[in-house]
Amino acid sequence: MENFSLRNKIIIMLILPILVILLMSGETLYLKVKETKSIKKTSSYVDLSLKSTKLLNTLQQEKEYSLIFLKSYGKKYNKELSSLREEANNHKNELLSYLDNFDTKSYSQEFLSSTKKVVEDLKKIDEIRKKVDSIAISDDELLNYYQGLNSHLLFYINDVLVYNNDGKLSKKLQAYSSLVNITEAASKERRIIYQILENGVLFSDDYSQFNKLISIQNTYLDIFEKMLSVEEYKGFSEKFKACSECNEVENYRKIIENKALKDEIIKKVYELSGFGGLVENYSNYLLKGDDSITNKMQRFHSSILRELNRYRRVEGISTEEKKLIKKIKNTFDEYMGTTLDIQEGYSQGKSIKEIYSAISIENSEAIEALAKLNNTIFDSDYNRWFVVATKRIDYFKKYGEKISEDIKSYIKEKDSSLVNGFIMTLVFVIVVILIVFIVSSLITKKIVKQLNIFKEGLEYSFQYVIREKESLKPIVVTGKDEFSQMNIHMNNQMEKVKEIIEQDRRVVSEISDVVEKVSNGFLQYSINEKGATQEVESLRLIINKMIRYTKQKVDNINLVLDNYALGKYRFRLSEEQRVGMYGDFGSLSAGSILLGQSISQLIAMITNAGKELEENTEILSSSSQSLSLRANEQAASLEETAASIEEITSNMQSSGEDVSKMLQIADELNSSAIKGNDEATKTAKSMDEINEKVTAISEAITVIDQIAFQTNILSLNAAVEAATAGESGKGFAVVAQEVRNLASRSAEAAKRIKSLVEDATLKSAHGKDITTNMISGYTQLSNKITETKEIIDNVSSAIREQEKGMIQINETITTLDEMTQKNAETSTNIDKLSKEVAKLSTRLLGITEKANIADKYYYMVDDVDLIQSISKYKNDHINFKKKHFSTLNSREAITVISSDLCDLGKWMGTLEEQKSELVATTEWKTLKEKHLLIHNKIQLFVDLNSNRANNDELKKVAKEIEEITTEVFNNLNDIAVINTKLVRKEHLSLNK
Repeated sequence: MENFSLRNKIIIMLILPILVILLMSGETLYLKVKETKSIKKTSSYVDLSLKSTKLLNTLQQEKEYSLIFLKSYGKKYNKELSSLREEANNHKNELLSYLDNFDTKSYSQEFLSSTKKVVEDLKKIDEIRKKVDSIAISDDELLNYYQGLNSHLLFYINDVLVYNNDGKLSKKLQAYSSLVNITEAASKERRIIYQILENGVLFSDDYSQFNKLISIQNTYLDIFEKMLSVEEYKGFSEKFKACSECNEVENYRKIIENKALKDEIIKKVYELSGFGGLVENYSNYLLKGDDSITNKMQRFHSSILRELNRYRRVEGISTEEKKLIKKIKNTFDEYMGTTLDIQEGYSQGKSIKEIYSAISIENSEAIEALAKLNNTIFDSDYNRWFVVATKRIDYFKKYGEKISEDIKSYIKEKDSSLVNGFIMTLVFVIVVILIVFIVSSLITKKIVKQLNIFKEGLEYSFQYVIREKESLKPIVVTGKDEFSQMNIHMNNQMEKVKEIIEQDRRVVSEISDVVEKVSNGFLQYSINEKGATQEVESLRLIINKMIRYTKQKVDNINLVLDNYALGKYRFRLSEEQRVGMYGDFGSLSAGSILLGQSISQLIAMITNAGKELEENTEILSSSSQSLSLRANEQAASLEETAASIEEITSNMQSSGEDVSKMLQIADELNSSAIKGNDEATKTAKSMDEINEKVTAISEAITVIDQIAFQTNILSLNAAVEAATAGESGKGFAVVAQEVRNLASRSAEAAKRIKSLVEDATLKSAHGKDITTNMISGYTQLSNKITETKEIIDNVSSAIREQEKGMIQINETITTLDEMTQKNAETSTNIDKLSKEVAKLSTRLLGITEKANIADKYYYMVDDVDLIQSISKYKNDHINFKKKHFSTLNSREAITVISSDLCDLGKWMGTLEEQKSELVATTEWKTLKEKHLLIHNKIQLFVDLNSNRANNDELKKVAKEIEEITTEVFNNLNDIAVINTKLVRKEHLSLNK
């Protein structure tokens, strides 16, 4: 483009709109062609879906008729089934023929898989039909085949929306797909309800499936309603309401829902009357006569009546059901009515047999009524249900056929409109391009001529600006158009430029002179000449400001160093003096602070060492003097000790002979105690055997007693059953009474035997206690003798050892006497050395006392390794900041190293892994937060710099970096102080 002439550029500029028009038109035409192909592809897939729907509808009907045919063993729907099969074969052959010519290359793998499965299943249909005709197939196998085939056919119908991008057509297809899914769910509902009504029983799985199918139909009906226009849905709704069979379907659904509610009520009645309910409590009351049981019976009776009333309130209950409920109520009322007779019988002292014979409750009618209510669906005809459900399905199919015709008509119209639109668009594009080309040619000639005049004048003006020309030459003005006005304005502006250029030259000359002086280290100069342009004047002011601020920062750093030279290491710059100490100056300031801290640490270490040395020399001096005195006293004591040891040795030899005699007597006494213990043990074993036999007899008696008790209970129950049986149970009642008498006599005999056994057990236990006490006494005696013998042995051994020890002590004392003399001489030499060390510590303290440092440095320098590490980490962070600031001029976006990967971060991580006591402190938590913050702030500064943020933003972040750096240094010092406290605490505990 740079080598093109202005004319060519203008021509190119005018051609660009033409190219844009061509591109836009081409895109429009391409979209038209693409849309045409898409609608053809959609049309092809819609044809496949419609053919699949026809086959699906026929197979749904064939499936239901085949099931009824199987259940009736070939007696029902024989002719209808033949007709349906012939229709299904026609639709099948039509679909297979269409699939043979169908282009499947642009469709999904799932489509290909479903197509393959459809073809395979359709090839099996004749085999399935033969099994149906010969009643050689189960209901489940038949259902699995048809439902599997139908699900694959449904895939074609549901997937049609994927291959369409037309909104209106999508709604029609969605409505059509919804109707097909409704008919599929309705077909399944027809089979489920037919099965329920035929069996007269509602299982939970069938009811769950029933609700699921209704939910599916309602969902698709909602979708169907949303896809149709208001007028279309209104017409559909009115015709649907006019369909009497469709409305009758709702009645059958209500029957199923009411049946579920009735089954729940009957189940509750069974629970309230059965095990643990009214009847069982009635039997208990009959046997025991306990009045508290009647309260339970009353509660169960009220609950049963409440459930029966619930059943009565169910909508659409039949007369027969009301009669059955009345029978059930009368039976349970009769149970409650006879409780008064039972109560009166017990009060008169009658037996259970007499009471029971006076009661007559017939509950067989209630049992039959409950069974009939549970196993019957009243006012229902499964054959009628099949008819109305089929009518409803046919209605949906018929409306689906209407929608399918609308879809075909819409696709045909859409295809035609796309072809016409393509032709119209192509003609319009050609006409527009011709008009634009003619107008562009005329305008180009005029613009190029005027631009050439302006170009010549502009070139001369710029030659003056760059000093190739010494004077200005005005541009020639011809005409009064915009180009002429522009030339006049250009002439006026160039005169002003001339004046500005001369003034700015003078300013630049002075800037060059001052910058050279500043680069030589003289910061006292400033630029006085004012610039003609705002940019040059701003440059002058900025350079003067930079020189002034740089001099202030250098003066402040010199002030810090001057105070350090005077020993004032506490000195810090004020908040005002630290303003602007960022970047390299911040690093220089932080380095000077680090220097002061390092010197303070060194002075603190020397001072602490001097004080500790002074204290230790005092202790050493006093200790050496004490050592000398004690050595002399020890020598005198050793002589007296030697004489005493000789006397003790003589006494120990005499005691050894007496101990030997005591040991012989203890052996004889121990033998006698062991014999007595053996005899007592044999007696105890005999008593244990007697006690075991008695215990076994007692257990056997207990079993007999339990058998008698159980026999008594069984005889009581037999008596109740005999009483229930009436006349036919009288003989059985006599036997039951005799069994009870026998059980009573057995229980009395067992009780007498048990009493005798318990007496024998007590006496046996008393004898065993006496024997046990004897064994315990012998054992204690034997243990005491053994302990006495062990003591004598120990005493004897100790005396012999003491005798040997006393001989060794005597030899040792002689050696100690010699060593004591030498120790006295050594203590004198130590005393002289401690005085020399004391003078050295005094000199060290004199050197450091003139330095003015913070008190905390005396409490943070005990661990020299830690102090050196902290100083290194401080200096590392100054260099870390310098390293990243050195790249600022390139404005590159770099990633600052993570806070846990720098040396300080790694050291902190190591202490946390070692679970150091420092980690648990508040100062450590603050250090971690500040350390992470300084890394984040440097990253923020680098990011802002790379994004060319303004200086105010950079200055704010730079100030925060320096403040946080100072805080990190102080936090590290606090960690050192805490470490010193921990070290001193540990040292103090070890000394204790």
